[in-house]
Amino acid sequence: MEHEEMSLFPGLSRRDFLKTCGALAGLIGLSGPMAVPRVAEALEQLAKRPAVVWSLFQECLGCSVNLLQARKPAPANLILQQISLNYHEAVMAAAGDQAEKSFRDTVDSGQPFYYIVEGAIATTPKEAITIHGKTAADIVTDTYNKAKASGGATVCIGSCASYGNIQAAAPNPTGAKGVGDYLRQDAGIPDAVVINSPRCPGNADDTVAILLYVLVNKKVPELDSVGRPKFLFGETVHDNCERRGHFDNGEFVQVFGDEGSDKEWCLYKVGCKGPVTYAPCPKTRWNGQHGWPVTSGGPCIGCAEPDFWDKLTPFYDKAPGFHVPGDITPTQIGVGLGALTAVGIGAHFIGQAATGRLFKGGPVEGKEEEEGPKEGGK
Repeated sequence: MEHEEMSLFPGLSRRDFLKTCGALAGLIGLSGPMAVPRVAEALEQLAKRPAVVWSLFQECLGCSVNLLQARKPAPANLILQQISLNYHEAVMAAAGDQAEKSFRDTVDSGQPFYYIVEGAIATTPKEAITIHGKTAADIVTDTYNKAKASGGATVCIGSCASYGNIQAAAPNPTGAKGVGDYLRQDAGIPDAVVINSPRCPGNADDTVAILLYVLVNKKVPELDSVGRPKFLFGETVHDNCERRGHFDNGEFVQVFGDEGSDKEWCLYKVGCKGPVTYAPCPKTRWNGQHGWPVTSGGPCIGCAEPDFWDKLTPFYDKAPGFHVPGDITPTQIGVGLGALTAVGIGAHFIGQAATGRLFKGGPVEGKEEEEGPKEGGK
């Protein structure tokens, strides 16, 4: 029997490798006859084991657990096994001076490396988080500059590193900020560009896709107004939700445990923030792509949006700045959504109903239930 040609990746045939490249090309939005060869070339560069350093600041370690225990899809394993994770406090054997040496050997080498940050930056006082005698603020400023100079990119995994998350919620006793905001507002780098990969916890597939995008395209992806890659975060959770058809039919859960709950109707009226949250949760999910909050009967709480702890709470109240005219029922909407389509129910409404706070969002068509946050969650 003729032996099948193998790829550069242990245990993966050339045929399966190219299938993986096709799947990854779709994930990052590439198409055409050169899509697979471009991805294959980028992945084969991983055989050189590009260096990654990973800082942990104000966080719960959930993002690390989600990424480092990734099982599916196979592309995630493929990429994670081939990077050289030179520094990660929670998983490396070294500690103290020896761990710091691993960090500095990579950061100060002048060789290309990628910088992943998990956790918010403390600013008042900066000493609220200190590692090896240096504050998180000092570490992130120095490492961001050196990663950029080396040709690498800085990726913020999870909502803490992206926007501060719960650490930044009122009254924010440590002055917690996302990495990008800290660099631009406090560190004197007004043009700092970091790639935000929010959600709580950060999702393995998102981070893998971002690293792959940078490898394939040799540049940072196009970002929205709050630093998220548009190729991943360009649509709302609501756009791709499996319960979207029930919204269009006017079928809502009114109270948890009612008939609508049993029939898995739309969760908008019991607090789902999917209509005002830009994230790929229905597509990439968690736990090997098996589940996400709506699958288990809970509403989206908007964890990919800036300041969601302050601006999208209480979590079981309706989403701010998203108006559904009247008490909609299936009879009122009817087949094809009837006359209500004209005032916003259906695909056109979803595209226009978001407030100015949301990337690409226009004003609400009609009177809002309440005033929503401003552009970019600020």
